[in-house]
Amino acid sequence: MFKFIITKILDLQSKQAPATGIGLFRLFYGLVTLQEIFFLLYFNHLIFDPIPYIDVEFPMIPFFLCVWGIIASFIIIGYRYQFAVISNYIFWIVFVNFTTMQRDFDGGFDSFMTGAGFFLLFMPGDRAFSIDSLRYKLSTPFTHYNTYPKPTVSSLAYYLPVLICLGFLYFDSAVHKLFAEHWRNGLGSWLPSTQPYYVSAIDMSFLLNNELLQKTIGYTVLVFQFTFLFFFSNRRLRCVYLFVGLGLHLGITLSLNIYPFGMGMLIFYTLLVPFSWWRAVGKFLSAKQPSLTVFFDRQCPLCNRTVLTLNHFDIFNCIDFKSAQEYAPQYPALAAIS
Repeated sequence: MFKFIITKILDLQSKQAPATGIGLFRLFYGLVTLQEIFFLLYFNHLIFDPIPYIDVEFPMIPFFLCVWGIIASFIIIGYRYQFAVISNYIFWIVFVNFTTMQRDFDGGFDSFMTGAGFFLLFMPGDRAFSIDSLRYKLSTPFTHYNTYPKPTVSSLAYYLPVLICLGFLYFDSAVHKLFAEHWRNGLGSWLPSTQPYYVSAIDMSFLLNNELLQKTIGYTVLVFQFTFLFFFSNRRLRCVYLFVGLGLHLGITLSLNIYPFGMGMLIFYTLLVPFSWWRAVGKFLSAKQPSLTVFFDRQCPLCNRTVLTLNHFDIFNCIDFKSAQEYAPQYPALAAIS
């Protein structure tokens, strides 16, 4: 068994996959973190003060939340990625464990985001949709963008976070659910949606009053969480777990007053999308033929950097950049350029 696990890890480590999912995971993680920071900043007196607006716990908290917001913005755009994810992880640790968030918050969402932030420390999240990848290209401006291979990452960077952050969490949750009578009777998804603490602002009564639907959802959740850890990596079942998981967590986001937790779980499903889908989406979105051809001076450093920058943000490949020195003779209008 141990030998099989080691062999599987080495196999996944050597197998390359598109970096698209990792880049989107980083981007959405940053967005969820940023919305949480906005929430903490807006309600900071209610959350952190022993007596709101009267007995101020620590007057510098809004300042540090603003700094954290800047760090989260860096994560979103992929700027100075390693510095940003390390700083973000420290902020999560400090705020969750050394402020009143530890006493007044449930902790599920905060612990989950802290764990996800830990994995980002080791994930190559700057390979796609990042400013850092552009900065790397700009460091060698005379290297044409076509010479760079499409960014790839190890498949292990996809599977390991899902296995630990989702798989173990689901299995632990499913075991605990078996000791709850309402879950054993199929009403596990119905009960929280009817409680004042969790009730959503959206009227879900037409769904909550459908007993067959609620029991179907309840038992589906149990089966899903018990089996996810063992079968999510199966190629034939991966899409099933992807869509069921998306549906369940989208339901949490809309039907319960813990939408950040639902969104935090949803971002992990970018890692569960089959690799071939990312390739197919990229091929579908890319222009078959460039709609614009731009000629530039190959010997001009500023021109080369401009080309690299524009191409970096041209995600649909609508613009083709060609060296005037090399291609001008092929175009009558530019034949005079040598």
